[in-house]
Amino acid sequence: MRRPWSVVLALVATCLLTGAMSSAAFAAPLDPESADGGPGAVVVVGVPDLRWQDVAPRTTPTLWRLASRSSIAAMTDRSGEPVTRRAVGWVTLNTGTRARADVEPTVVPDPADPAQLQALRSANEAAAYQAQVGALGDALRRAGLVVDAVGGPGAVLGATAKDGPVGAGSPSVAAALTGADVVVVELPQLYDVDREDASALQGALTAIDQGVDTILQELPGNTSLLIAGVSEGVVGPPHLHVAMATGPSFGAGLLTSASTGRDGVVQLIDVAPTVLELADLPAPSAMAGAPWHAIQGSGATTAEVVAGFLDLDERSGIQSASVGWYYPLVAGTALGYVAITLLAWRRGRTRILRPLGAVVAAVPLAGYLMQLVPWWRSGSWLQVPLTVGIATVLGLAAACTPWARRNRWGAAAVLGAVTIAVITGDAATGSPLSLDAPFADNPLVAGRFHGIGNVAFALLGGATLVLSAALAVGRDPRRGAAGVCGLGALAVAVDGLPFLGDDFGGVLALLPAVAVLAFVVSRIHISGWHVPAVVAATVVTTGAFALYDFSRPASQQTHLGRFIAQLSDGVAGSVVHRKLNTSLGTFSAGWPRWIVLGWIVLALAAWLAYRRGRLRAPAAVDPRTAGGLLAALVTLAVLGAALNDSGLEITAFTFYLAAPLLVPLLEPGGGPPPSPSPEQREVGRVGAGGP
Repeated sequence: MRRPWSVVLALVATCLLTGAMSSAAFAAPLDPESADGGPGAVVVVGVPDLRWQDVAPRTTPTLWRLASRSSIAAMTDRSGEPVTRRAVGWVTLNTGTRARADVEPTVVPDPADPAQLQALRSANEAAAYQAQVGALGDALRRAGLVVDAVGGPGAVLGATAKDGPVGAGSPSVAAALTGADVVVVELPQLYDVDREDASALQGALTAIDQGVDTILQELPGNTSLLIAGVSEGVVGPPHLHVAMATGPSFGAGLLTSASTGRDGVVQLIDVAPTVLELADLPAPSAMAGAPWHAIQGSGATTAEVVAGFLDLDERSGIQSASVGWYYPLVAGTALGYVAITLLAWRRGRTRILRPLGAVVAAVPLAGYLMQLVPWWRSGSWLQVPLTVGIATVLGLAAACTPWARRNRWGAAAVLGAVTIAVITGDAATGSPLSLDAPFADNPLVAGRFHGIGNVAFALLGGATLVLSAALAVGRDPRRGAAGVCGLGALAVAVDGLPFLGDDFGGVLALLPAVAVLAFVVSRIHISGWHVPAVVAATVVTTGAFALYDFSRPASQQTHLGRFIAQLSDGVAGSVVHRKLNTSLGTFSAGWPRWIVLGWIVLALAAWLAYRRGRLRAPAAVDPRTAGGLLAALVTLAVLGAALNDSGLEITAFTFYLAAPLLVPLLEPGGGPPPSPSPEQREVGRVGAGGP
């Protein structure tokens, strides 16, 4: 039994080291030449619906040349509305968080009109993110900086303060820069163009390209220029958009931000914090975005980098559209497995349940591993055969290993170890498998861009508990408990470290679950001080991760560190309230609730059948360890749902992995369960907390 422990510990330690090295690389941004005389002016050019598909050497030669010498990225313009149209895009840029406008797609509110400005403020005060309209203008004005707007009315909206426009409006960037420190420009020609009309599309792109060329000729040498596709078009689904930055702080390469943690991917909510940092000003804690920073590119040509952005946009769009049918299919698989299990128990034919359960348990992990194949280039249909094929290979391989054939815990242990390896390795290498995986991170949704998401946390936590229990079977109680604590500690580190999992709520749920399993395996007497001790250890550990993140430079802090600043500013309450509302919403809508219902039916059926003697635990299954594992899984599922905004999704996928692997621990019985032996009674009494 020593070899599996050694292999698992060595693998996780390697991933921790890899993650630390990746963090060090992220912490060393590109170091362009510094400008003399302090910060120069900042010009923000917003182009509604400007996509990387629109930027090409022939159609937009100025933008293409600019891209080749700028820091560039694919940008998500996710706002507080389902689709970010022109007005809400500009309000989102202004507030630095996901705002609302609640107007028709063709309407751009005039902040000079008190009634329209108040309507915007009221819409956001009652919204989930409580965006502060006028945040950018207020921050600049408090510092004594002058702001001006040029071009379309969106620029005025983007630069406004809470009491209205802060600039008089200038006819050109050159005129604005004679007295302004920050200039916001809108080039709106592309917004309402019919993209099916090639002539009209090219005309709009030509006008935008010429407008950018004029701006470039008017810029002083130390000016920073930001170009952003600030919204979707007047109609159509979401896309990723253009983000470019050039000037003293940006050289040729890629953009990143702490809000995404990904090279070459940024957000619209990052624009306002970027402007403030370029002006040597701190961003208010209410701004959820983080400043853009330049990093060295991979050496690829501009054409190759842009092709990568287009590929990401295509994959994200296809994956987002396929969720509507992929999720029900996965939920149906879980419910189908429950039905087959109940039928097999009833008929006393359970040999198929071990390999079938391993295959079903591998389905969520298969959704991550299929990212190794460019399935999106053939459309969404390839997701199903890939998921089925990968899950079948993983499940049958786990069920057919010598360990699994000799030991009823074997298949669970093997699949648990593989799951831990994949999730940990993905986090340590920048989460490439999580990007656009079916239940993971989608840039268009913009819930998370790096680290361990909620479903990945459920899989990591469930796999850690399953593997820990399997390795503890047959071992000395103290050594078994030490192994549970060791593997659990590594999982907590992977989940909580900012440069790996970057998961706040996951640590709060995982550490108590590990403690439950460790207590049962160790056979210690559980006294009144154990519970507060576990709670204290959980709070201290989570706080340590957050404080470590907070100690890093502000430009590198993730949501863990920023939450500490939000606590002091009073913004944290709205963050917690928003996440709680999202979590509670999963109890009344969505497919996870049906998956959870299936696991509840399976558990009740197993309990009733066991009580009536129709099911029993084989002699090779330690009932104490199995019971402790079940208690730990329930702890993880309940706390995970309560402390994370995915709610029941965590419960559903914790048991999506665990339930099919636990079913083989039962077998048909011939009658009422036998009376426990004196030794079994003693084990049960100790596990329950007796003296």
